[in-house]
Amino acid sequence: MKLSTKNSLIGRIADHVGLNEKFHQYQKIDIDPNDNALISPVEGRVVHIGEINKEGELISKHNKKISLKELIGNYYSQFAGYRYINFHLNPHNLHFWVTPYDGIFTYTQKNEGKAYFPIYIGLEYLLGFALYHKAVKRNATIGSVFQTIFFPIAMIAVGSLNVNRIHTAYEEMQNYKKGTPCGYFSIGSSMLLCYPNHLKVLIDVGSNVKIGQRILI
Repeated sequence: MKLSTKNSLIGRIADHVGLNEKFHQYQKIDIDPNDNALISPVEGRVVHIGEINKEGELISKHNKKISLKELIGNYYSQFAGYRYINFHLNPHNLHFWVTPYDGIFTYTQKNEGKAYFPIYIGLEYLLGFALYHKAVKRNATIGSVFQTIFFPIAMIAVGSLNVNRIHTAYEEMQNYKKGTPCGYFSIGSSMLLCYPNHLKVLIDVGSNVKIGQRILI
């Protein structure tokens, strides 16, 4: 199942001038297939590492609640008590994402978003405004549930400047190796990675990570 959220005015302009084309190109990622660590699915900055409460709500950087049920449907209950990493992608970052581990996509949910003009997520990080919880609700998202041999994880792509240009490039219920390209954004965006709380985090808030970098063991 390959999905794309609808194009926006900003997206059409970016397409016309050729700006989006460079963001859509996959690159080879070198990883060790025998390494048991989960890798970063994206290139970006770690802006927050937070908790998911027993109701399946993500607690944001500014202590706002974000319902996972709105993003991945009834699969949200699998992630109660998990943690999550929020990656912010700037325009200079690579804008595709990969599978963090070997496994199978079991569910995908697309939300087109409610905002005619997308909420610019970067303002929260630049000025300290509590906007991210609103951006997740109003901007376009694609939520993916990914089952590894050990546990499920979730990846939620959140649009920003070019909100309606999120794409997936995978099929559900097929086996994928760690590091396989599976989707891409256009211009600015964000990625939430939900993972079991027993895993050790190898990165810190504020650090810049590369696609394929070891982040969880």
